[in-house]
Amino acid sequence: MSTPFFREEFPSTFEAMTETLDRAVAALLREGWIQTADEPCTRLCLEEALVNAVRHGNDNDAERSVTISLTDCGESCTIRVSDEGDGFSVDEVAFPELEQMGGRGICLIRHFMEEVAFDSSANCLEMSFRRKAM
Repeated sequence: MSTPFFREEFPSTFEAMTETLDRAVAALLREGWIQTADEPCTRLCLEEALVNAVRHGNDNDAERSVTISLTDCGESCTIRVSDEGDGFSVDEVAFPELEQMGGRGICLIRHFMEEVAFDSSANCLEMSFRRKAM
């Protein structure tokens, strides 16, 4: 696998997560993987993945950390978000009921990203997308 062009580890706090999210989106823009018009959808996917890692994976435990990496894989960009939690099966996440608050993160990621998987051996959510034509 290629070397990530962005990699950061941070404690499981929403403040640290927000700062890392901003730097990750800036890296995607700088490397030409997204354009300004793509930023809201990409930011939403990254934020959902990071929030899930902090809240559900690490139970908001600041002693645990979350790692995000962005890798240029030639035809696609791979985003990996890992935490220190127990993991989950991405294929078992169903779309929530309309009345239900929350629970749409993985559904949104599946919609906007081209591939989504969970690597249980690395406790890592992996998603990828192709560069948009300019």
